[in-house]
Amino acid sequence: MTFLTRLLAIADDPADDDDRRLRKRVGVVAGYLTVIAPLMLPLQAQAQPWSWALAIGLSMFSIANLVLLAATRQFDRYVIALISAGTIFVPLASAVGGGITGSSAGLVWAFLVPAYAIMALGPRRATPWFVAFLLSVGAMVLADPLVHEAVGTPSYPMRLLGQAQNILIPLTITFLLLRYTDVRRRRAEARVDELLTNAIPASIAARLRAGDERIADAYADTTVVFADLAGFTAWTARTEPMRAVTLLDALFTAFDDLATRHALEKIRTIGDSFMAVAGAPDPRPDHALAGMRLANALLDATAAWREANGIDLEVRVGLASGPLIGGVIGRRRMLFDVWGDTVNMAARMESSGLPGRIQVAPATWAAVRDSYAFERRELDLKGIGPMTTYLLVEPDPSQGSA
Repeated sequence: MTFLTRLLAIADDPADDDDRRLRKRVGVVAGYLTVIAPLMLPLQAQAQPWSWALAIGLSMFSIANLVLLAATRQFDRYVIALISAGTIFVPLASAVGGGITGSSAGLVWAFLVPAYAIMALGPRRATPWFVAFLLSVGAMVLADPLVHEAVGTPSYPMRLLGQAQNILIPLTITFLLLRYTDVRRRRAEARVDELLTNAIPASIAARLRAGDERIADAYADTTVVFADLAGFTAWTARTEPMRAVTLLDALFTAFDDLATRHALEKIRTIGDSFMAVAGAPDPRPDHALAGMRLANALLDATAAWREANGIDLEVRVGLASGPLIGGVIGRRRMLFDVWGDTVNMAARMESSGLPGRIQVAPATWAAVRDSYAFERRELDLKGIGPMTTYLLVEPDPSQGSA
């Protein structure tokens, strides 16, 4: 963490979400500016004794407020103290300089109070401070004739300098705070988008951002790929837990990368099982060939993983093609999932398959038989009955699995 970041993070709490952290840092920036900005008052007020007292007093108060914030992390107390001091200081500083028509007019400075409040406390809690701003402006207007008579009219150069400073500086501060807030907000939104698209497909995430509350679609042509490590449960029983988790994470990270490379949508991992789909949520005419390319890539990745780590585990892969439905379930931890007979059939192709082999259902075989060689199997599947399935023999070299 850089020195500047540490200065901004004095109120941060590990439990803060992005919005809360942003508001805190905006409030801290406002505190630092409140240390410096009052010191311009003596210049504008021609070094009157009261101007020095007000300027140094507010600067010292702001320093103490920041120190107390760093010690206690009581952010709401800090912000209320800061904007309360500003509400009092601005009318007094204007009076010292000859009122709102003098050399230290504070109308724009006064607006920083509700501006700080809305950035640091949020819109609802900032409303009373906007009312306080209106009241302070009204008080300055009513008092201006008396102040003008008591203090007199500063020289034209002083009034010109004061007007320029009291417009440019607070508006520049407001701009910088708004810019900082917007940059942080955009970064937070980008992070949320990244997390969202890691959890659900990009096209589904775009629909959610556009306002869709319920997403449920039918996909006529898809291929589902299931993969599972044969013998994994027995292997974990004799393997140190950290090693088992580390090795499984390495393999499934490679599976995730391969699914992305071959443009399939990873649906989920459960234990040592991996599931992906081609043709949903984004339709594609080559879904069966895409599924076969991924299946071969999973075998290759597993073989490399076994050799690199000295593990005697093989992966079984099963594919099935056909229609399914897909949608988003959950509210707190959203998940895109797919359902239907095609999913169940792909799971049966995997569970009844052979280690180190790819087994496909008849619909998948019909779609890819011109590109791959298969051997027939006759199985009696529980809940389905007799079925002809197909084990991949050798892929066409032109359909490489890299």
